[in-house]
Amino acid sequence: MDTPLVSVITVTYNRGKLLERCMKSVLNQTYENIEYILVDSGSTDNSKEVVGGFENDKRLRYIRLDENRNNFHNYNYGASLAKGEYITYLDSDDEYLPDKIEKQVEQIEKLPEDYGMVYCWMTYFDSSNSNAIDHIHKTELKGYVPLEASIKPCVSGTPTLLIRKSAFWECGGFDEKSKMTSDWEFCARFCHRWKVDYLPESLVNVYINHEYERLSTKMRYDKTYLKNRIALHEHFLKEFKDTYDTQKGSRWYHYKSLAFFCAKDLDCWKSIKYLCLFIISRITYKD
Repeated sequence: MDTPLVSVITVTYNRGKLLERCMKSVLNQTYENIEYILVDSGSTDNSKEVVGGFENDKRLRYIRLDENRNNFHNYNYGASLAKGEYITYLDSDDEYLPDKIEKQVEQIEKLPEDYGMVYCWMTYFDSSNSNAIDHIHKTELKGYVPLEASIKPCVSGTPTLLIRKSAFWECGGFDEKSKMTSDWEFCARFCHRWKVDYLPESLVNVYINHEYERLSTKMRYDKTYLKNRIALHEHFLKEFKDTYDTQKGSRWYHYKSLAFFCAKDLDCWKSIKYLCLFIISRITYKD
């Protein structure tokens, strides 16, 4: 029986020291019917030479851009080149377990077509502590879960997702204007239109606290960072207002986060307002 083509997309910038591990984990998958799209956002290190070591694998498509663009723009650009029925992502500092794609394809192929995505768990390793396990991100949401996916970042973690390409584009792809955590915003939007399922096992290794900056763990608390975080949570409150209105108190996570980031931004009155809203919401919210 023919197996569907899966497009794996990696976006990288100056991570030559980590790239080989990432690429090997993709090209050594037990599921062989893949194309591997590697978008290099203008690296100036040895990334091109690392990729050259895999040039004999015809599944690899290496695209080198002239400038370092927004990661979410590059995610969408990679998806625009994809020929597969399904797309999945892997950051260049992380790795798949060998049977990640095989297990996810097997799962989604058994589901009705109103299921647009299958995700899995991921294990975080602390590179500053001899790659000791930091924690395992476990989420157990399945079916139609627009509210749950909008309350806090549950169904997220870009490398864990296997997505029907048609469903990806119906939702508009990633928000290229977002400065951070666009995977959460994408998943919340996605879950308003599609059902999702998951595999209850960790199939992705995520490495943190290495020498390279991670988009998802940038915590400098400078003015730009704080303004972006505040804008993100305020966007959720506006974008998914009708969803939150279906359950009293469901805005609690955003109010809590806004209280924290407004305080860090020295906007005391706004922080107090959101803190009061958080307390009221948390009292009324029923898990």
